[in-house]
This record gives sequence, structure tokens and C-alpha cells, in this order.
Amino acid sequence: MSSRKPLPNPVSRRVRVLSELVARRIAAGEVIDRPTAAVRELLDNAIDSGADEITLTLEGGGIDTVHVTDNGCGMVREDLEVCWLPHATSKIEAVEDLEKVKTLGFRGEALSSLAACSRLEIVSVREDEALRLTVHGGKMLELISHRGAPGTAVSVKDLFFNMPARRRFLKSRRAETTMCRRIFLEKAAAHPEIAFRLFVDGVLKNFLPAGTLLERISTAWPRLAPPGSWWETTAEGDGFRINAVHARPEVSRKDRQYIQIYTNRRRIDEFALVQAVQYAYDPWMPGGAFPAAFIFIDVDPVLVDFNIHPAKKEARFRDLPAIRHRLIEALKDRLTGESYRKRAENTESGPIQKSFPVVAASRTPTGFDAAVTGYPTRKDAEIFSNTVVGRRLERFSPRPIKNGEEFRYLGQMMGVFLVAESSGSLYIVDQHAAHERILYEQFRTADPGSERLLIPRVLELEKAARMRLELRRDRLAALGLEIEQNGDGEWILTALPGIARDLEDTVVTFLEAGAGDAEGLEKSLWADLACKAAVKDNSTLDDEAARHLLKEAFALETPRCPHGRPIWFEISRTELFELVGRTV
Repeated sequence: MSSRKPLPNPVSRRVRVLSELVARRIAAGEVIDRPTAAVRELLDNAIDSGADEITLTLEGGGIDTVHVTDNGCGMVREDLEVCWLPHATSKIEAVEDLEKVKTLGFRGEALSSLAACSRLEIVSVREDEALRLTVHGGKMLELISHRGAPGTAVSVKDLFFNMPARRRFLKSRRAETTMCRRIFLEKAAAHPEIAFRLFVDGVLKNFLPAGTLLERISTAWPRLAPPGSWWETTAEGDGFRINAVHARPEVSRKDRQYIQIYTNRRRIDEFALVQAVQYAYDPWMPGGAFPAAFIFIDVDPVLVDFNIHPAKKEARFRDLPAIRHRLIEALKDRLTGESYRKRAENTESGPIQKSFPVVAASRTPTGFDAAVTGYPTRKDAEIFSNTVVGRRLERFSPRPIKNGEEFRYLGQMMGVFLVAESSGSLYIVDQHAAHERILYEQFRTADPGSERLLIPRVLELEKAARMRLELRRDRLAALGLEIEQNGDGEWILTALPGIARDLEDTVVTFLEAGAGDAEGLEKSLWADLACKAAVKDNSTLDDEAARHLLKEAFALETPRCPHGRPIWFEISRTELFELVGRTV
């Protein structure tokens, strides 16, 4: 006999309308789920008030206190009487207003939700009248005259004091502080014209003075990139404008945390635009590395809808593909042309400015050996002081040579480089990197048709690699790689891409290692095959082979290897004469 208990009678309880108090607490839990939500909503209100100075104070990770002050427009008595009630807002009045929202807040849910799940206090000054509103757990206690500075100060204390189940699910105070600080920086990033301060448990952690967008990003995240490593790129389209603050490709991360997308000054989750940034940087960065880029997109309000997520973290665009295409185009143009613009300016303005990171004679950068890094000591720097100016040596960023431009091959040196001369410049070409990129492009653009193996190869897979391979089977097939299970349950390789017919062992190694990362599968495969097949260092090339390699390398649209390294270094006649002290 089954021991299962019978289901409760579905009609044994009557349908009832929840009390206002219960309903408000449920609604509060949807909008305010942790201290970060309180920080987000209060900062939005402070920004919308027209303030040019905003201060956030956190105590106990925001669980004990979230306090936001601003010097904005403030509220009068009539505003304070209703601001904490559900759907009370000054931002919109009619349904039509949702189609042209220009403020950060507009739902009328934030203060109501905070009032329902905390001890809320608002002190506001406007028209020379200072008032204090106190609401605990959704019940107004008082609205009285008070003293205060112009603007508004909002205190949220004892968050979820009346919702113990929700409070138990909060993280440690340190973890909550970290999340609150991240929201603070994101809000500050989008509003550089406002000065922001952050105090944590009585200690000033961040002071961000008003300034330009570029200054705000470099000040908010000072350790993300060295000074001078940020670029600002702008672009426009039909109904939108893009302003990107992004780091040089030499600055990379191991994750996408610092590819941030802002639309109409809101940080949003839009993976299509994150992928657009990655795609633009892809030729310049090695696999597994991600750029630092803050993308600010101003869109005509009628072309974007933020009313699809309680926290406004998502948006629906009228024409997302157009924005994505323009973003890629703008970033790629900047990445291609930036270093050459700087080189031209340096050449025209005077002596070459090349230098090295200077370190003390007894120290080298952590984790590196001086013989490996080649970093000179301070004594070395003094020796080269006649030709070295104090800034870091920047990795050369090549650009394609004009199509059909003639060159003269001069020879091979150090078993690594091919040397050529063209149009008054000397080119030192990394033969392995050049051949690697050429092969990569051939693999990437070849017909994906498969060639069956006469003898299928059994793959020796660890459990994790086997699971990844199963998930990516269809994607591998689209690349011409066919795998299947035999009668013994083993995974076998049965077909290769036609262009990789001579690289069977390399393909097997790639698959057994786990088939690369999920999102960069195709790039990882072709880059791996190209690296293995490319000419190696210390391989002697005859003149004809060297010229052919140079011709194909100089015709490349992206003169970087698949792992992001530059293929060649160029030095002009003017620069060469300057280095040896000759008059041009």
C-alpha cells in the first residue's frame, strides 16, 4: 500500500484578498531583496533630484544602515505625506509617459518597498521648510518639523527587521558591503558631473569629484588600468549616441566583469553588446582574455523600453543590431588606428619617446625574473637617459600595409624574424606569428565540409571533458568535426574539416583537452591548429618562402596572431636616424 499522503482538497480553502500589510511586504521583497537594492533605488532618487553632490554611508554591510544624502531639490510636506505609499512618484503621470522616460526612477515602488521592510527616515528641506518623516514597517509614525541641510537625507535602518526569513538569507556584512560598493561605483560611473562619496562604517572609502567621463572611470577603478591606458571613443547612429571608455588591448582581464553596458545612464545586462565589445577586441587579445570597456549609450527614449524588469537591469531596444554594429565598427577603428596616430604625433613633434618601466636595481616585478622580463635597473635607465624619456614602453600595435605596396626582403635574423624594407620603413616580422595568423584565417574561412577518417580515432576523455564534448557536439559538427559513440560507449572522432586533414593528432589533442571554452570554441580550435602547423622559431626559410610569407602577412586585415601578439614592428627612417643621432 502506498504511504503517500493524499493531496489537500484544492477547494478546502476560500480565495481571499490579502491584507494591505501582507501585500506590501510581498511587493517589497520583489523590489528590495538585499542592501544593494536599497542603495540602487536611493541613489537613483538622489540623482533624479538634480543634486551635484551625493553621499552614501553604509553600516554593517547596509543591513544596519543605508544612508544617502543629496543637495537636490528636496520635498515639501505634500510630497513627504505620500512619497512612501505604493505607486507614488513624481516621474510620470500617464501611461504615455512610459514611452519617454528620462529619469532613473519611475515605478513608484522603491520608497514604498523600503518603508514596508525597514525603519525608514527621510529628512528633506525645500522652500526653507525642513521636515522629517518616520515610517517603520509600513506604518507612518510622524511627520514633523526638523533641522536639515538643503536637499534630502534618507536613512534605511534594520533592513528586513520584520521579515526574518529574508534577513537570514543575506550574506556576510563584508560581502554585502562589496556588492553595495559595486552599485555605488556603477551609479557614479554614469554621472561624472556629480561628486560622490562613500563611507563604510565611518571610514571614507571613495571620493569621486565631478569631472569628465574619462576621469570618472580612471578614478573609480584606479587599479584596472595604468594611467594613460584609457581611450575615449564616440560614435553616432540613427537615434543613438555611443561614448565608450575602453582600455588599450594590453590591459586584459580573465572575465567579463569590466565590460559594462550603460543605456541612458543605467547599467543593464545586454549580452549582445558585451559580445560586440569582445568581437571588436578579438583580433588584438589572446584567447581567454577580456578587455576593460565601459560603454555608455544614449538612446532616444521612444526607442528603448526599461519597463520590463523590477530593477531596470534589462532593456528592450527597437533596433539593437544597428547599435551593436556601430559599436563594433567604432571600437575596431580606434584599435586599428590609435597607435599609428600617436606614432605620427611623436615623430612630428620631436625626439622619439620610447622608455622602459624603471625598477630598483635590487628588485624586479613580483613573479618575474629580470633575465626573463628584460626590465632595466635604475642604473640602466641612467645610461640610456639621452634617448629614453620617462614613460613605459608600449607594445607595438601594427596596422595593415596599403594593399599592393612593394617591399624588399632583407633577410632572416635570430632564427625568429624576417626583415623587410618598404616605403621608408623597416619591418621586423615575427615569422611564427605571421604564419600562424595566415593559417588561422585560412582555417576560419575554409569550406567547413568534412572528410571521413578511414580509421576512427578513440578519444581518451576525462569526465569533465566528455560532458563538455557532448554539449558541443552540434557546434563541432558545424565546424566539420564529427564525433559519435561506438558500441562500447566510447566517443570517437569520425571526420575532420577538409583543411585540417593533415592535423589529425592536433585535433585529437584539442578534443581530449576539453575542446576549448564554450563561447570561444571556434577561435580556440583554429588558433590551436594554426599554432601547431605554423613555422617554428629557428626554422630557416629560403628567400622565396620568406618573400611569400611576407607578402601574405602584409596583406592581412588584422596583423596580429590569434593570441593577440603583434606580427611585426615598424621603425621609420626618421626614427632610425634619431636613434643613432643622425640628421635626416
